[in-house]
Amino acid sequence: MAENRIRELRKSLNMSQEALAEIICTTQQAVSRMETHAYDIPSESLIKLADHFNVTTDYILGISDTKRDYNGQYRMNQEMDKCYDIVLRYQKLSEINQKTLRCVLERLEQAQKESEEVSAKEVDKNAKNSNM
Repeated sequence: MAENRIRELRKSLNMSQEALAEIICTTQQAVSRMETHAYDIPSESLIKLADHFNVTTDYILGISDTKRDYNGQYRMNQEMDKCYDIVLRYQKLSEINQKTLRCVLERLEQAQKESEEVSAKEVDKNAKNSNM
């Protein structure tokens, strides 16, 4: 139920437990326990999860199979409208070009993550140096 939904949502975005933990202001261990249903999900974390994944809390808890309420679906439709032309162009590509584009996208995501990690380290380093 809930553990599968959280894991399913997290993996659908190719996200690590650590990354999700940072977003919902908790630890990787807490995310792991949520996914394995080792303890109840705190209300604050549940709300942050629902907001981040644009799903209802009932969906996360396994109470409902409906992912989004009307407002959530409206927000999703607005986002999809922004990307619709990209989807159409992607669908026109050959299978090999679609695969190539997915690989390029994965590499861009990886490069962005690495860049963000370097930036965070530089901020920490500058903060330490200014305290000296």
